[in-house]
Amino acid sequence: MQFEQTTLSKPLLRAVAALDYHELTPVQERCIPEILAERDLLVSARTGTGKTAAFLLPLLERMLAKPAPKSGTRGLILVPTRELALQIQKVFEGLAKYTPLKCGRIIGGEAFKHQVASLRRNPEFLVATPGRLVEHIERGTPDFRDLEYLVLDEADRMLDMGFAIDMHTIASSCNSERQTLLFSATLKHRGLAGVKDLMREPVSIHMAAKEDKLSITQQAVLADDVKHKQQLVLALLEEQQAQRVFVFCNTREQTRQLGNVLKYHKLNVDAIHGEIPQSERKQVMNRFRQGQLQVLVATDVAARGLDVDSVDLVINFDVAQSGDDHLHRIGRTGRAGQSGLAVTLVSASEWDRMSSIERYLKLRFERRVLEGFKATYKGPRKLKKSGKAAGPKKKKAGSAKPRGKSASTASKPPVPVKRGGDKATKGNDGFGVVKKRK
Repeated sequence: MQFEQTTLSKPLLRAVAALDYHELTPVQERCIPEILAERDLLVSARTGTGKTAAFLLPLLERMLAKPAPKSGTRGLILVPTRELALQIQKVFEGLAKYTPLKCGRIIGGEAFKHQVASLRRNPEFLVATPGRLVEHIERGTPDFRDLEYLVLDEADRMLDMGFAIDMHTIASSCNSERQTLLFSATLKHRGLAGVKDLMREPVSIHMAAKEDKLSITQQAVLADDVKHKQQLVLALLEEQQAQRVFVFCNTREQTRQLGNVLKYHKLNVDAIHGEIPQSERKQVMNRFRQGQLQVLVATDVAARGLDVDSVDLVINFDVAQSGDDHLHRIGRTGRAGQSGLAVTLVSASEWDRMSSIERYLKLRFERRVLEGFKATYKGPRKLKKSGKAAGPKKKKAGSAKPRGKSASTASKPPVPVKRGGDKATKGNDGFGVVKKRK
């Protein structure tokens, strides 16, 4: 469906044309009519499907159709991270360019007094992170009695980050007659039951994120240990010749270490994680968007809500903690109909988690081996049909034990294998140094 075929007003159609939007995405086609009909929504949709415009366009349309110049803030968008707040504000500015509507921002890492001043200007929209907004509510600075629309974006992520109580605190401070829209990667999150109580007979829209394989080739490469993974990243970057690459780690420390290793090898790289100040993270993201950085190493703080065009390659240095986190990571590539590649490095301790993600996504990653960097780890031992690991056969009752030298040898415990060097050892994910093999 073309945007020109919708009932959106001329200022909004002019804005989408300037942004080079022509056809509605599936989530936009499903959500816009429901929001215009003033229904509460529960929507499951992955990052990169156009869901921000799916709720902003109809809400802007309704505000334009019913001006309220003397009211307080009319729309509140609650998001889990500062990066997503900045991204939504940017999208808002593009869509509202030819309207008088304004959007304020309340996030951590910015001056409190400046945010108070922004609230006093009564912007029609406000995008906020839960923690900082609750601080303002406790001080009595915002007034949401006139609020008409509450959007909970990435609701599952906010719950995972421990914002359940904050979400309820914020919702209880808002006008009870508001329209509430909830967007989440999955609607099966156990914490969503309490959030649904904030809504009035919501309509559920499922965009089948798990079954959407995107236009992304997904591969798995076995790895022995951290040093081996570092060498695999370097080999992948050299082999793929990718111009813009996301590398995801599960911890801040791993992010720092890998960033330093890649810088040592003269790569144009930077890293972002939760401990880096917001102003610095914003600068790093701008450099990455502008092509000044080839590689961005990040924790999952960067997996959601960041709009970066033409990412050629995503590398999961660590296997993601869940299938939904994996989806959001790989969603950085293969956007807007383009093809993409996502490679996950898998150690022995991560095999089960990778298998769980494959089951959740109903697909199997392509197995890949990089020449000269083949892992000693081959995957888990094959299982019998009964599900038990194959082992030595039991002796039949009454069978005689071997006598003599062989018997005493058989009764001795196995000689322990020394750890270290470049050999794989039992109970150890790999070896100390991975050398390229000829």
